[in-house]
Amino acid sequence: MQSSKKSNSVKWIAAIVVIVVIVAGLGILFLEKPSNKQTINIMVDSGSMTESYLKAVATQFEKSNPNVNVQINSVGYSDMTTTALSSLQGKTAPPNIFMYYASQAPELAPYLYNLNSTTGQKYLKASNYLSGDLASGSYAPNSTSGNYNLIGIPIHTVVGYILVYNKTVFNNGTLERGFYSQYHYNITPSQLNNWTALNQVSSYVASHTQFNGNSNKYALMFPDSASHSIIDTFYNLFYPYGVGQSKTGIPASSSPNYWTYFGFQGTKVNISYDNNYGVQALHMYKNLTGYEPSVKSQPIGYNQQELFFGTGNYAMGLAWSSFLPTYENSSSKVKNDLGISLLPGGYTGYSPTFLGVNPYSPNVSLDLKFLQFASSNAEFSMGIKNYSYVPSTYAGMASAAKLPSFSWLSEVNNYSATIKVNRQYSQVFLKASPLFSTLIPDFNDQVLNYLEGTTTARDALNTAASEWVSELNHQGITL
Repeated sequence: MQSSKKSNSVKWIAAIVVIVVIVAGLGILFLEKPSNKQTINIMVDSGSMTESYLKAVATQFEKSNPNVNVQINSVGYSDMTTTALSSLQGKTAPPNIFMYYASQAPELAPYLYNLNSTTGQKYLKASNYLSGDLASGSYAPNSTSGNYNLIGIPIHTVVGYILVYNKTVFNNGTLERGFYSQYHYNITPSQLNNWTALNQVSSYVASHTQFNGNSNKYALMFPDSASHSIIDTFYNLFYPYGVGQSKTGIPASSSPNYWTYFGFQGTKVNISYDNNYGVQALHMYKNLTGYEPSVKSQPIGYNQQELFFGTGNYAMGLAWSSFLPTYENSSSKVKNDLGISLLPGGYTGYSPTFLGVNPYSPNVSLDLKFLQFASSNAEFSMGIKNYSYVPSTYAGMASAAKLPSFSWLSEVNNYSATIKVNRQYSQVFLKASPLFSTLIPDFNDQVLNYLEGTTTARDALNTAASEWVSELNHQGITL
């Protein structure tokens, strides 16, 4: 009997062991079951501020949405368009979301998801975003409906140009009184009403170097590089001369940008700058480049703008807002004396970063949810504090302006609220698809010839306009 009981006990123990092993095995299989997480793949420009910001946003989004994995796919600037078009034209995903710049909008516009759709409007309200940002690359013509598509939202506001100056140079009673007695207005850069005033201030500072201190070699840093800077500088410079004028066709309250080079004259869109207003602006351009090294010896482009002003060698300069962190870092000689304002007359241009959606993404609603999250006030507040990342919404901008080092953004926000760019007008430069490949180099080369003294202002603008018309006609483009 005991032997039988012992035998039965052994059998029961063996059975239990088998059951435990099976259960354990099933548990292991259960634990190792593939995840059901959804993935959002986002293509960004490698090394950009937007890349840093979106990586931080992705972490927060994953915490709020445990079933979602956000992957940031960083590519070089030169590969952004080809990477995006490969997926969009091939009707494949990933990437699910694309970062793009205004210069890339013309090529991507026909393929990006229309955020103006019912689903898009559920998550994103265009009225929340700065109108100047939206007009710089969010609107594209819809050839079917005759209306417009919203092809992307601005996610990072880069304003430019703005005027930066060394406050120590101008905080000088002798300089202030001497200038006022000669010109009868205040020398303070933030209070200048037009480009003529900036030219007069620059001239006075240049001729009274004893008030500048030994470190200030130049009165004004003004972009003049043909590699790209000329086109950006001229639309800012030309805008107050040409806005609201019938000969230019530039509508009032439109703000300067690439569309400034085109204007409605009646029902037709023409080149805007080949006239007396353009000539006046180009003459002023040459005057304002006269306070720095000549363009032949030292062109001032993006790299020079970002690095040179922080040396303390310039009393004033034009800058993109994205350069400000460099001016305020520990090695900058102007970090404690940096003054910032809108351009003379109180305006600026916009060159934002955008996010567009792949219409072939497996879950467009999830992509839109991420865009909504990334442009929320909470995330923008994190961005401005941790990355000096300027928001693209009115609420985000107002929040950023409360920080002492970004109080100047209140000026930008107030000005932005006055901009009312007709969507038809803002789409013009998207129709001019060779703008960045052909038209801009043509324009820059002609203006450079004038700055170097090999042609007249009128001939430079006339030749550039003729080349633009010829190229657009050659490609059958009607603006």
